[in-house]
Amino acid sequence: MIASSSHREATAINDRPIRVGFVGAGNVLPAYLQVLDRLVPRGLAEAGPVCVRRPEARAALAVRRPGLRLVEDVRGVLTAGVDVVVVLTPPDSHAAIAIAALEAGCHVVVEKPLALSRPEAEPVVRLAAERGRHLLAAPFVQLAPTFRELWTHVAGGAIGHLHSLRGLYGNAGSTWAAWYHDPAVGPLAEAGIYNLKSMALLAGQVVAVQAAEATAAPRRTIAGEPVAAGPDVVHAILRHHDGALSSLVASQAVARYRRPALELYGTEGTANLLGDDWDPTGWELWRAGAGCWEQHEPLDATWLWADGLRELVAALREGRPPLTSSTLDLHVLDVLDAARRSARSGRPEAPASTFEPLDLTLRVDVERRHLHDHTRPFDEQ
Repeated sequence: MIASSSHREATAINDRPIRVGFVGAGNVLPAYLQVLDRLVPRGLAEAGPVCVRRPEARAALAVRRPGLRLVEDVRGVLTAGVDVVVVLTPPDSHAAIAIAALEAGCHVVVEKPLALSRPEAEPVVRLAAERGRHLLAAPFVQLAPTFRELWTHVAGGAIGHLHSLRGLYGNAGSTWAAWYHDPAVGPLAEAGIYNLKSMALLAGQVVAVQAAEATAAPRRTIAGEPVAAGPDVVHAILRHHDGALSSLVASQAVARYRRPALELYGTEGTANLLGDDWDPTGWELWRAGAGCWEQHEPLDATWLWADGLRELVAALREGRPPLTSSTLDLHVLDVLDAARRSARSGRPEAPASTFEPLDLTLRVDVERRHLHDHTRPFDEQ
């Protein structure tokens, strides 16, 4: 059995800032740097090197962030004495870079997906446990205070027995990265993984998947070059171990949408997560006994989807395990693998794994609902 996270390192690193290095400088790097920018002025973290492979990208980043140390290869990050390595490269390189960082003694934050398949991810999780290093894999929906508040109410029986969930997340696709439309990744692993992880957290282990794929835009123009794209629309029905059914749509051919991130239906009510589960804008609750909607504003409108970096820094500073479950991350990859098999076979497929559930219970101090400055999180007001 693969451990969900390592508890071997219990001593807090509170006598110095946590040093953070990055591998990859694509379009997600600014969000992670924004998280780092909140930590550095408080003495909690400091910026290490950023690995930027392409010369033109290094030149552009040097102009935008002149204080960063830019290096050309991964070794320049791994030998710089960093505590944490953040992996922001295309998905087919995630596992190999994460393993290199763990072997160098670093803790790791890795963008989604952790790997292209569960078998590819298992050595990463195993090595993290063996080395006593923390491994956090995106998406970080379990860290969002608004999602946690919703989870707390649903887990507490606010809508009765949860029997149905519905989610949709999509975009218009990429004009900048060919890997985005690689069939080895696909819309479910790139976009639907947010809803999939949220649904597993809310409804538990997935025991069967029925999926279908379609290609809305078979040819794309990416970086000025024509590219033959793989399937860009996936519909999936998931059966959870307690009997609940989830319906999930993920697409790289959706221009716009306007709907809740997640719809949850129970025997005694309904709950909706508003916005997206990577950027929740609040949630709403219908209780059958009350007969009216309760509207809940987001607990922290400044929460960023790159929050895994903050959580890892906080865990290292406080000498505690981060709020994550690697067995859940592996289960999500298992479900993705099953969905691909189902799309090919036309039959339901069963993920062959379970996961250790997370307790996301969040007790809300009502006075903390008011933000004086909406650009800063609660602990910086």
